[in-house]
Amino acid sequence: MKPSAKIVTPVVLLVAWLFSLFVFWCLIGPADALGYAILFFYGLMPLTILGTSLAVGLLRPYGKMSLLFVPAAAVLAMLLPWLTFSLANTLTFGNLNPLDPVSLVFGAAVSAVGFGIGTGVRALRQRHK
Repeated sequence: MKPSAKIVTPVVLLVAWLFSLFVFWCLIGPADALGYAILFFYGLMPLTILGTSLAVGLLRPYGKMSLLFVPAAAVLAMLLPWLTFSLANTLTFGNLNPLDPVSLVFGAAVSAVGFGIGTGVRALRQRHK
């Protein structure tokens, strides 16, 4: 039995997101912060968001509700820097940092591009049938 896209796409995104949090809190040291930011904030997470959003746009596992995947992915993209660097700063110095709306916009843009490409491919496939 094949796993459903309803389950696989959000699970892939959540696993990558949780892996990013795990690596930050359990595996890297202070000297690795820049490499972590480049690898995860501009590499793994945007590619995962792009790929899962493309799959959701292409497969439409939730019907018309599939469009809600874009803001959900954007929220995860916004929470990642907040739950890593901002939280570490809060725990170290005691000052609470607000959520970064730029991360939300970046995540939404990447997700919307993936969703749009997936929707376009889906439309082209249906047109050629």
